[in-house]
Order: sequence, then structure tokens, then C-alpha cells
Amino acid sequence: MTTPQSWKTRQGALVAAGVIGGLALAVLVLLGFLIFGGQSADTDAAVRQLAFYRAEVALKPQLEAQLANLKQQAAATPGLIGNESAALAQAQLQDEVKALVIQNGGEVRTAQIVPVSTTNGFQVIAIQYDIMAPMAKLRDLVHAIESHTPYLFIDEADIVSTQDYQSGDPASANPTLELRWTVHGYRWGGK
Repeated sequence: MTTPQSWKTRQGALVAAGVIGGLALAVLVLLGFLIFGGQSADTDAAVRQLAFYRAEVALKPQLEAQLANLKQQAAATPGLIGNESAALAQAQLQDEVKALVIQNGGEVRTAQIVPVSTTNGFQVIAIQYDIMAPMAKLRDLVHAIESHTPYLFIDEADIVSTQDYQSGDPASANPTLELRWTVHGYRWGGK
């Protein structure tokens, strides 16, 4: 009798082990579905993102052409000093200001080039001048510089009357002024 009873015990243990194994298998299948099902959603999102990036890359030649066109337009702006290099732009500025000073009865004593700086893609071309000019022509000289094309700007102006001026003396009605100022203009230096 021991044999059939031990057989039933073994059979019950085997059935219990089978049920536990089946439940474990069902849990593993469910976990696998949850894990791999979530990866499928991640894969779909990654494929959509890749398609978006490929569309962006396809636009690159068109955007580069637009950028080149905008750079050409910026370089051709009429108010800018136009030259191939900053050194040539400085020489152009120096020549143009000297001509304006001479046209208005003045004399350029010194011209000192200020190092080029860059602001928002534009190079600031500046020269500091020491000028002698008659007081009666100062307004015309300033107007000639400020209304010039390419656009020029006067900064850091220091104006001193020479010793030959005496108020009330008709002989000194048009004294000579010593002008020290910086004139600057802009040049497209964007890349």
C-alpha cells in the first residue's frame, strides 16, 4: 500500500509543480509582452524621429543657398564700407575723410588706425584723427561726414579753440579749431 500512496503524493507534487511552472511561464510571457511591447513603441518613436532628421538634412542645400544669398545682400548694403579686406576698408575710410576735411578748408594732422572690432557680424572700421579746421566750416565738415555714403559716424569728439581766438576781436572772427575725434564706419565681415 505504500506504493500507491507515495504515487499519489508524487502525483500531487508533480501537479503542484506543473501549476507553479505554468503560472511562472504565464508571468514570464506577460513580462516579455510588456517589455517588448514598450520597446516597439520606442522603436516607432525612434523611426519617426529619424524621418524628421532626414527631412531636415534634405533641406540643408536649400538653406545654404538662402544663407549665401543673404550674405551677398548684406555685403552689398549701400551704407557699408565695401572692400575685400579690413585693411583696404581702413584705407578707403582714411582717404574719404581726408578728402572731406580738405573740401571744408581743414587739414588732417594725424590719422591713427584703431584696431578692427566685430559686432553682430559687422566689422567696425575706425580711425582717430587730429584735424585743424576753421570754426566757420565746422558745421559743414561735420555734416559732410555724417551724411556721407558709406555711412560714417563721429565718436569721442574733442574740440579746442586755438590761442589766436579772442572774443570780440573782429580779426579773430574765424579761429582755427583743433579737432580730435574718431570716425568709424561698418563693413560686412560675417561668415
